[in-house]
Amino acid sequence: GASMHDRIIGALETCCRQGEMLRIQNRHVDWERHQIAIPGAHAKDSENRRVPFDPQGRLAPILQRRAKLKASAFVFGGREGDYQESFKTAWESILIRANGHEATRAQKGGRVDREKLRQIDLHWHDLRHEGACRLLADGVDIRTIQLMLGHADIKQTQRYLNITEELRKS
Repeated sequence: GASMHDRIIGALETCCRQGEMLRIQNRHVDWERHQIAIPGAHAKDSENRRVPFDPQGRLAPILQRRAKLKASAFVFGGREGDYQESFKTAWESILIRANGHEATRAQKGGRVDREKLRQIDLHWHDLRHEGACRLLADGVDIRTIQLMLGHADIKQTQRYLNITEELRKS
């Protein structure tokens, strides 16, 4: 549905980890600077950071629509801005359906076919990698990407982006 569409765009555009992304509230969005604040309390490395966004990009309409909710509303939360801890079932259903399978469950609220998911081999975290690779391909400086991802060491970012020795020299 629409909320999963928004979350997928959010993952690709912010390059945030799932938990970080789900904790972004409207009050964290700075429209003047076109940045989203990621509080250290919500980050893996406990460091505050800022993620830029394109005011003309795919994320902006989502942020604008969600801004109509109160400041404490979660941008990638429920319909009314309530905190959403997980959306694993919805993500798995999307993967199964997108690969031409029926997303049936053995029991209500149960998991989809685990073997099919293993064959698909696409994880939510892969969207973070994809977003970072798109930034690099668009000419964004690797140090900027490092800051966005919250990596302490540039070598970690290079590994993350699969930058080989040959690419570093070119």
